[in-house]
Amino acid sequence: MDRTAADAEGGVMLPEATVARSTALRRLSQNGHANALLLITSFGMGQGSIFLAQTLLVSRDAFDLLARFGVSFSFAILALMIVDCGAVTTIARRVSLADAAGRQAEIGRCYWAACRVRFCIAAVVATVGVGYALVSADPFYRFYILSAIPALFLWSFNAAGVFDGMQLSGISGATSVLAYLSSAFALVFAAHEAPSIAGLVLGAALSVGYAFAVVAQLVVLRLLRCLPRPVDVTRTQSLEFAREGGAVLLSVLPGQLSFRFQIVVCSLVLGEVATALFVYGRQIAAAVSQVLDFVRRAHFAVLARNLLSAAKPFRAAFRTQRLATLLAVAMASGLLVGAAGCSILLDGALASAAAVVALFSVGILTGALAQTVAQAVQALGRYALVAWAMNTAMIACLVASAGLGWWLGLPGLATAEVLSHGVMVLCVCRPLRRTTPAVSVQVNP
Repeated sequence: MDRTAADAEGGVMLPEATVARSTALRRLSQNGHANALLLITSFGMGQGSIFLAQTLLVSRDAFDLLARFGVSFSFAILALMIVDCGAVTTIARRVSLADAAGRQAEIGRCYWAACRVRFCIAAVVATVGVGYALVSADPFYRFYILSAIPALFLWSFNAAGVFDGMQLSGISGATSVLAYLSSAFALVFAAHEAPSIAGLVLGAALSVGYAFAVVAQLVVLRLLRCLPRPVDVTRTQSLEFAREGGAVLLSVLPGQLSFRFQIVVCSLVLGEVATALFVYGRQIAAAVSQVLDFVRRAHFAVLARNLLSAAKPFRAAFRTQRLATLLAVAMASGLLVGAAGCSILLDGALASAAAVVALFSVGILTGALAQTVAQAVQALGRYALVAWAMNTAMIACLVASAGLGWWLGLPGLATAEVLSHGVMVLCVCRPLRRTTPAVSVQVNP
């Protein structure tokens, strides 16, 4: 519902420019494809900037800094994901299912309950980080952790889940890109610094980037007049959010832990150069998977409403996410052919990195199909089922990575990833097909 300048809250006149921006944002919420495009564009800017900075390090044979930053940044993103505690999914589902009259109140309850839980988690994660930093013998890791800890507390106030529930996921993507841009910019200038200075600069850049991201999110919510108003959050509400968010987190962490376990396998079995090339090449395949995740995420609010009344949830999920499925086939195939060609035409480290991308391109397709199934179950509110399936798949991936990685090297790690996707689908597919609501009403994505 659009508002005019004369219809401001409390009878206060709003500037025409403000009304125009608010109207444009509300129209964005009615277009899932536009949100997906904005998410992908933002991700391309952020991850692309990191990729370009890392490419510069590869061209200079700065594998030491590349490996250290790759490991540090990877675990920093993991820590921030833990702090968020699944709020992108749980808040989005609650807000999307709320009626128009109660949506503002629901936003306030969800947001502040999430902030309360996430701040406590941030304190725990920060304590663990400080403890590791104090005993670490590597000055880069020590100073990176200490200067990146503020990002954990800042991110506990993020509003990404609110935007997703309002079908404005593109806005949360556009604001989050600031942290990636700041890290990429700092990486270029830290290339010739001492390890301690480089770690300090890169960690501080991450914190500053997330500070700007959270502020930008709250400014946009204020523009939309959906800024979460302070409310009294009960202990029951906080515990309920922690329970739901914890289940979502347990379904997200296994994939993250599997990737980092593969980094450890590379480091122990294949050496530092192979680890750097793995992180560099695998990051490209992961970026494509992230693009597909953004497309699914942009349609999550619609998916939640569709599956609430779908007679055949499995079929309805792939119908709602048909764009993501088609893109998965096209992008995985294109990446496989392109990366294989680059591995033949190029020389040296870049050719080796391209070969890694080709190895993991098949996992992009299998992972996309598996994630669509998992997202459908989450849209039905069955977070525990997805958590169980994801953890089962993680165990399968860890075992396969250890054995096949030692035996086959990087091809073994790629095979282990595909196997884990199959295990996850088997664990959730049967319960999803058995879920049969009474009424079938479809919303056009």
